[in-house]
Amino acid sequence: MPINDLRPIRFDALDEAVVAESMTWLWNGYLHPGDITLLTSQWKTGKTTLITGLLRNLGAGTPFLGRPTRPARVWVVSEESRSQWGERNRLMPVGTHVHLLARPFRGRPTPEDWDDLIDRAIDFGLDLFVVDPLASFLPGRCESDAATLLEALQPLHRLAATGMAVLLLHHPRKGAVEAGSAARGSGALLGFVDISMELKRTSKLESDSRCRLIQAQSRRAEVPARLAYEWNPATGEFAVTTDAKRRQFDENWKTVLGLLKDRQGAITLKEIAECWPDDADKPSRATLYAWLGIAYDSKLIRRQGQGNKHDPWRYRLENEDDQYYDRGELPPLKPLRW
Repeated sequence: MPINDLRPIRFDALDEAVVAESMTWLWNGYLHPGDITLLTSQWKTGKTTLITGLLRNLGAGTPFLGRPTRPARVWVVSEESRSQWGERNRLMPVGTHVHLLARPFRGRPTPEDWDDLIDRAIDFGLDLFVVDPLASFLPGRCESDAATLLEALQPLHRLAATGMAVLLLHHPRKGAVEAGSAARGSGALLGFVDISMELKRTSKLESDSRCRLIQAQSRRAEVPARLAYEWNPATGEFAVTTDAKRRQFDENWKTVLGLLKDRQGAITLKEIAECWPDDADKPSRATLYAWLGIAYDSKLIRRQGQGNKHDPWRYRLENEDDQYYDRGELPPLKPLRW
């Protein structure tokens, strides 16, 4: 049974803890000891390929996709067979620091099965525990039931409590969704994890068939909002690439910022498009929507509304009261003007 930690920490000691933790990332920005990370993408988009490239670099602690790593001991719990992993390992040899549990259960694991596996992982002294994919190892149809899902996931906190990083690979819900909410099943899953990553193709062009974009959200400031890369299937090598949408955003952000500064309240995408300067190339509604999404994910703007036909998103710049609302507090009263 886990032991409760009831030792309080003085607030003047929190800064020291933050500095110490910043040095311990397994993969800077994405995998942190004691955190649970969720990686979501469509089937056959390249989740497992991406993770295999990362596992290879975790052997010597060499940078991966331009971000530092450190040596780590890893277990991968996978639905794929040994032969499938063997083919992948021939192209991208991983090393002895990673152990594979290929289809470890004859059926869906029971809570007792999970407890036994987690006990073994803790005894082994791992740095990273990977589940690929999550849905294959959940009991029954618990994805859409928040209480049952959280009960099934709760044992993973035992791993995190030992300082182990946990990585869960997952599939998305159907249809178009907002960035950060693609994970299939109950929204409780997104609340359960500490870092949420979403992987997708950068475009439908055949020339971009090996290009991918990672979008991530977290409470941690070190987590990058976007990271684009390309994978070479001939060599198994990964390379950071220019995010075309981000480049377009950077080139046009000054115009968007000027339009928001001209308005005292929040305005819709339609209003921004209607006010677009005549002497600047006017973007399509879809492109402008993508730019506003980047600005929101990068915490450059605030967003209000439900994002639907009757209550569309409305965008504005941050104001002095936002920091209080973020903390769950009411802002101080302002002096009356006579």
